[in-house]
This record gives sequence, structure tokens and C-alpha cells, in this order.
Amino acid sequence: LGLVRDVFTLDVMLKLEGNAAVAHVRYPTAGSSSNDESQPMYNNYPCGLALAHNGNLTNNDELQNHVRGLHRHLNSQSDSEALLNVFAEELRGQLDAR
Repeated sequence: LGLVRDVFTLDVMLKLEGNAAVAHVRYPTAGSSSNDESQPMYNNYPCGLALAHNGNLTNNDELQNHVRGLHRHLNSQSDSEALLNVFAEELRGQLDAR
């Protein structure tokens, strides 16, 4: 964790590849203050997928139970991580249907 200006120095920025990016910086305001709760959240299955969410989901317990029922692992109590896993599972289903 840290300030953006301390992480993305000019040297770091010059090494980045590509011509587009999406950025969102958010520290946890609910749950714990561990690094696992910081955003953006990232999931690498079924493909690289990231999520940054600025809000609170009212059905977090239900989402987490649903995700765990799919045998997916959660690293935090974050509603954003649960939502990311719901998206990832739906994406996996869509890719498998092709």
C-alpha cells in the first residue's frame, strides 16, 4: 500500500507496455484493513480479470456463500472479491459454451 506517486515513478511509467490502461486506486473502507482487501481485485481464472468497485453490496454474505459453493477460493471478506468471482465464474461458463 502506498501513494500512487510513490509507486508509479517516471522510471516505472516508462517501462509500461501498451497503449491503454484502466486505473483505480481504493483502500479498504469496510472489513479489515489488510492488503487482501485493497483494490483492484484480480482473478486469473478462467482468464485475467480485474475489478474495482466503489460501493457496498448489501448481499455480500449471500455472494460469498454462492462463490464458495462453486469451490472458488476467497482471500478476503471483500464484497468486491465475491463479485469478481461471480463474474469470473459466469465468464468461465460462457467460454466453455463456445
